[in-house]
Amino acid sequence: MKKMSKKILLCLGFCCLLQTLKAQDSTENAEPEKSHWEAGLSYLNNSVYLGRQDSLKVPYVTPSISYYNKSGFYVSSTLSYLSSAGASRIDLFEIEAGYDLTINQFDGEISVDKDFYNSQSKNVKSETKGDANISLSYDFGFIKPSLQGGITFNNKDDYSAGFGLEHSFFALDDNLEIDPSFLINASTQNYYGSYYTKRRYSGKRKKQTGPGTLINAYLPNASEFKIMDYEWSAPVNYTLGKFLFDFTPTLAIPVNPNIVELTVTPPSGASYKKTRTEKLSNVFFWTAGVTYSF
Repeated sequence: MKKMSKKILLCLGFCCLLQTLKAQDSTENAEPEKSHWEAGLSYLNNSVYLGRQDSLKVPYVTPSISYYNKSGFYVSSTLSYLSSAGASRIDLFEIEAGYDLTINQFDGEISVDKDFYNSQSKNVKSETKGDANISLSYDFGFIKPSLQGGITFNNKDDYSAGFGLEHSFFALDDNLEIDPSFLINASTQNYYGSYYTKRRYSGKRKKQTGPGTLINAYLPNASEFKIMDYEWSAPVNYTLGKFLFDFTPTLAIPVNPNIVELTVTPPSGASYKKTRTEKLSNVFFWTAGVTYSF
């Protein structure tokens, strides 16, 4: 409880600092920003996190509603509906609050979210409880580098960091934006260890474990901080009045496969242990959506 309180106080302190910086910069802004709402609908063809995914695809249809205050604070909620051939259900509900700051070429954002996963979810993050994230970037014109950091709350918290490079291209009176980017992600993987232990080989997934066979999985190196994947993406955004249409294709190249220790207990006979190395492969996924501002 004390650890959680310190993290929340740290986030609030950073928000106050950003608000102070924005107040100092407000005299330079001729046109004040306006508070507004946004409603959106998006489709994700497969949920991939740090290059990791379930053995089955996890596609989401996600409606969202958000409020953005002119001060920079915002709050958002999303409801992700699993739309696979084998299962259809509400798989994830998420509430997020954060603060955005833009001063000239500098951008900053801090956010905290709470996740509620379905007990049957196969999402690799389905054992997590929420996240706290911060990102900083500076646009030099020819390139825009960014730094990201985050904490994922679990029975044992995870820590992540990322470094990215991007450059935006504009067309059609700046209504069309294409933003090719490259990102390196590093993290611990306690969330992934929990997913393997409680979801990947759960008794409910008989097709993988076999009738009557119990498999317990353990990732001995889940607490190691290491590079997880390299990601190439090219978000495309088109603004038409109060509508924003977006499409983001992403190629994730995962690295550093995990060592998985399995304890297999067949219906008859003694249990036995075996060790295997996680099989990784490049994965392409995409998301498309539309947002309306009002």
